Amino acid sequence: MLLQLKVYLIAFLYFLGVLFVILFPPRNYEQSGTKMRRVRSTGKNIKYTEYIDYHTMLGIVDHMAADDTEMANIIHLTPRTSGNKSVIALELHSDVHSKKPGILVIGTLNGMTWAGPNAIIELAEKLLYDTNYQTPFFNDYDWYLIPLANPDALNFTTSLRHLRSVDATEWSRNITARAHTKPAKWHKNVDTEPAKTCFGVNINRNFAYHWQDDVRKSPDTCSQYYPGPKPFSTPEARAIREYVHKLADIVHLAIHLHASFIPKKELILYPWRYTSRQPSNYRTSQDIGEYAARQARLPDGRLYEVQQGSSDGRVAGSLSDYISGVVGTELVYLVKPYHETFPNYTDTSKLETYVKKSISAILGLVRGWRSSTKQNTLSFFGKDVEF
Repeated sequence: MLLQLKVYLIAFLYFLGVLFVILFPPRNYEQSGTKMRRVRSTGKNIKYTEYIDYHTMLGIVDHMAADDTEMANIIHLTPRTSGNKSVIALELHSDVHSKKPGILVIGTLNGMTWAGPNAIIELAEKLLYDTNYQTPFFNDYDWYLIPLANPDALNFTTSLRHLRSVDATEWSRNITARAHTKPAKWHKNVDTEPAKTCFGVNINRNFAYHWQDDVRKSPDTCSQYYPGPKPFSTPEARAIREYVHKLADIVHLAIHLHASFIPKKELILYPWRYTSRQPSNYRTSQDIGEYAARQARLPDGRLYEVQQGSSDGRVAGSLSDYISGVVGTELVYLVKPYHETFPNYTDTSKLETYVKKSISAILGLVRGWRSSTKQNTLSFFGKDVEF
């Protein structure tokens, strides 16, 4: 008899839980649910099967903003780059009536990450138009996306793809060789300084947080790690600085989508990069990163390596450390899926692989964050169920 009463009681509590979700849904379906949207992107296939350049990206985001004026908004960040391009931010809001936790994703700060714009634009497409992504990823968060943070360098590196590679330092010093060759790697922008042979600044070392704390002597201007003559000397870093400070009280999770150019070495990193000193939220950052790695298992079965950024080599003046240490964002990650150096521009398989791995890792971090805070979960029979 007692066992029957327990069964009836559990069943009744379960019924009350379901009734509560029906009567008090976790989001405003009328204003922000899929009811307002046309489904255009479904399944695992990517929509954009060619590398997206700056002008193509502008066309895509303009179309999104024109088609969904209440949900998509374009911001042209200032100042403009030396090539007179503006860094574009795409803001996605599931409704205009409420403020939700913000997620910031910045891609292609390194101009060799050709597939970075594809990954972030593809993510935006799925958030807006794919019901599998709208719940829980779009309806519960506001998204702030910068698909292409270094447009000049992306244009520069892709324009040289047909040429023969030489050592990057040699290429930088030898003006004569530049007409017929390309640098084996290019991690900078394309800012030129008067009366100097070498050009370009590594933007990811140009932010004013422990700038140059990782070196005893400033790298040569020909180095791919040249941090600039002073912090924020690059227009790209200044444009991003203004934007992230505007979002300081809105964004709770920031992700810098980068790339690893070393096969089988794919990473999810968190601050600090300039020092081996652990951040105060070390354990939380590690746990969320490991959760994301399990969610975003790589195609060959491996997991992303999850570790503090300095474990992969000390880097001072980085974007992720600046967002964490100066802006004060709670959780900051650097995601590095493998990306081939100067990949075959017509080989869509490598493009698709990078895009899928990137989206999976980004959403894995969101899921890990949700799990750590028990956002939108109910407990049934001792098991947390996400809704």
